[in-house]
Amino acid sequence: MTTAAAASAARGIRFGLGTRLALVLLPLVLIPLLVMGGGAYLRARDILESQAKSQLAALTEAQLEVMRAWSRLREQHLQLGSQRAQLNAPLDAMMAAQPGSAAFAAAQRDLRVALESLVQRGDVTLFSEVMFVHLPDGQIVSATSPEVEGQVLAPVRDAVVPVDRLATTPIYNDSLLAPGNLAIVTTTPVRDPVSGETAGLLLGVNRGLRLGALMEDMQVLWQTQGIYRVERGTAFLALAPDVRIQLSRYSMDPVAEAGSDHPVFDLAARSESSSYEYEDPGAGIDSIGAFQWAPEWGLGVALELPASDIFSELLGLAPFIVALVIVAGLATLVIVIVTTTRLLRPLSQLTRFAEDISRGEWDRRVPIERADEIGALAAAFNRMAEELRGLYRTLEARVEERTRQVRTAADVARAATSITNLDDLLRRAVELIRDRFGYYHVTIFLLDESGQQAVVRESTGDVGALLKARGHSLAVGSQSIIGWVTANNQGRIATDVGRDPIHLKNELLPETRSEAAVPLQVAGRVLGALDVQSKEPNAFRPEDMEVLQALADQLSAAIQNARLAQESALAAERARLMSAVTGQFSGLMDVERVLETAAHTLHRVLGQPEIMITLASEGVQGAGDDGRG
Repeated sequence: MTTAAAASAARGIRFGLGTRLALVLLPLVLIPLLVMGGGAYLRARDILESQAKSQLAALTEAQLEVMRAWSRLREQHLQLGSQRAQLNAPLDAMMAAQPGSAAFAAAQRDLRVALESLVQRGDVTLFSEVMFVHLPDGQIVSATSPEVEGQVLAPVRDAVVPVDRLATTPIYNDSLLAPGNLAIVTTTPVRDPVSGETAGLLLGVNRGLRLGALMEDMQVLWQTQGIYRVERGTAFLALAPDVRIQLSRYSMDPVAEAGSDHPVFDLAARSESSSYEYEDPGAGIDSIGAFQWAPEWGLGVALELPASDIFSELLGLAPFIVALVIVAGLATLVIVIVTTTRLLRPLSQLTRFAEDISRGEWDRRVPIERADEIGALAAAFNRMAEELRGLYRTLEARVEERTRQVRTAADVARAATSITNLDDLLRRAVELIRDRFGYYHVTIFLLDESGQQAVVRESTGDVGALLKARGHSLAVGSQSIIGWVTANNQGRIATDVGRDPIHLKNELLPETRSEAAVPLQVAGRVLGALDVQSKEPNAFRPEDMEVLQALADQLSAAIQNARLAQESALAAERARLMSAVTGQFSGLMDVERVLETAAHTLHRVLGQPEIMITLASEGVQGAGDDGRG
């Protein structure tokens, strides 16, 4: 806006000074009230949400413990049952009898009776079905449901369930156990009492109504311990990777839903217990939930409540906050209009100054012509402008420095793709890093074949050439920056080498005052380290380490690619030479010619100074054979 336009706008104002000041101060009163009211509302909402999540988390933990107790009871019962003589006797008879014989059929019936006795303990039904399965093919030898006998149980055949220990395993959508639904399988190996070898697998299945009874017990726990209404809540089992199992209302038969995109599956991959917020896309209901995950089963328990049930008590707080804001606003407007007679005209000058500063006129200053608060404010504005100018120049320097770092990283990446010789690449990299960042010395260490020594592979300057000629190396894990970095696969900074406990002084680099090193690594495997040294103390910042690590990662990839290319070329050359050797043998019928040709060729391929081929006589071979016989 031009000066004339600003003056015109000022003449166009029709409000009195009191009204104008009221309009300025009114937001200063209303905003804190709105902030406090909104803060109180949000704080109350957070407290209710935190309490709900805490209770839901406690309930899911209790429900999972109910499920684990349920599992332990069935595991103990099945394990004790596997040791009964009533089960082992017909099993031994079946093993001794010929399949299809009368003795085999009788033993199978006796075994079925023994399995039926394991379905219940007293008046409590523990399993929907019990069966004995042959290992390792998974064939059902006997079962409480005879129609499945002789069929192959895929989870056993495919080693989905453990066969060497007592275990509980959830199985989804098995054609025999629970097509399209969940079955919880309890298994224990049955061992021969004499040999101790595994004779088969005793397997108890819970599905359908039995699984529904378990989920109903868990639902009852929620209803008895929860503080919220549970009619609209949801409880379900989550089976990795994407299966939800829950009871329909007024039903005892669980319903499984595969392909669910519920967030509990992603959260379970990171934590065994957590709370979450979820919007049901079908019902359009916002819910707050919590889950507890059992990693040994790949299954978890989740509870959800509609957010409207949790926050229903907050609805009466909003009208009170609105009324408070309106009353406070009217009172402020009346008081300011009555008591205020004028505005502080010098504020317009400060406003124009602020506009000039916002346009980047950093040298602009406000004349200080008053000794009151306005003069103090003008002085404060001038100090702020000076600080902003310094800050702007500092930011410009940092942007320039960051641009130089990014350009260096790009140059190293370009060199990694354009320079095929590893030595040339490393030489170019250390020179770029030294020249662009102004470091005193730059060195690249690579681990030797044993992985125990970090050897200087490339270094800058005459000192670097001398270190390379000496074959200078440092042991991995030694009392040095390089030893620590290569042992821990982490970067390290020595801000003051004279005080750093693990810095190893190099007499060839007497001016070093600070040092930093980052690992050269690929997929967690350390290849070496990039070491930089400066003549200034405290020369390295965390952002410098990020850039150095990025450069090191690029160099690591280039080093790994060069090594792979070298190994591939060597393998190809050896294959070519071996093909040539084989071709030279064709057509040679004389033994001496064959041996002479082989010796000359091996000499050329292996590069050894002397090749000797010795043939054992038939008498020696025969004697060796007789000795072995």
